[in-house]
Amino acid sequence: MAKTIAYGRTSTNKQDLGIEVQLEAFKPFKPDKIYTEQVSGRKEDRKELNKAINCLETGDTFLIYRIDRLSRSVRQLINLEADLRERNIHLKIIHENIDTSTAMGRLIFNILANFAEMESENTSIRTKLALQQAKKNGVILGKKRIDEEIEQKIVDMYCSGSYTLGEISYHCNVCLKTIYNVRKRNNLLTRN
Repeated sequence: MAKTIAYGRTSTNKQDLGIEVQLEAFKPFKPDKIYTEQVSGRKEDRKELNKAINCLETGDTFLIYRIDRLSRSVRQLINLEADLRERNIHLKIIHENIDTSTAMGRLIFNILANFAEMESENTSIRTKLALQQAKKNGVILGKKRIDEEIEQKIVDMYCSGSYTLGEISYHCNVCLKTIYNVRKRNNLLTRN
């Protein structure tokens, strides 16, 4: 008996609403199983996507919300669609109303695959330009460095040899990674 397998994806774990929207859109199709994950659409090896594709059999339907939820790479999208078609599995995309079981559906899929990749590249370019402009404007990118007084307190406590790294972390209200970074910046890799 043919089944419907759904796959939902967002790029980050801050996009919970995006997953909820996809899950809601799947409901009318009554999928037998839903796989979701939070990972970049550019990444080719995605654990939940692989699980979803591997459980599909001849005659099944693979359901996704939008084409860019499947991937943002034309090559990957075309390869996935071709693989599904060879296995006689239908790809149904809700938002764009695409069903690759028809010639027109496959044509629209291929056109939209190019748009998905173009949008991904444009987003990347805009992000890089914004970061460059911020840097030119004097914005310091990356994590904010800790206060000089706290750094000195860490150095003093570390050099005293009376405190464990955990105790220094607790008293200075910083994580262990910060202590390691302070140690490295101040050439304190070994205690005196």
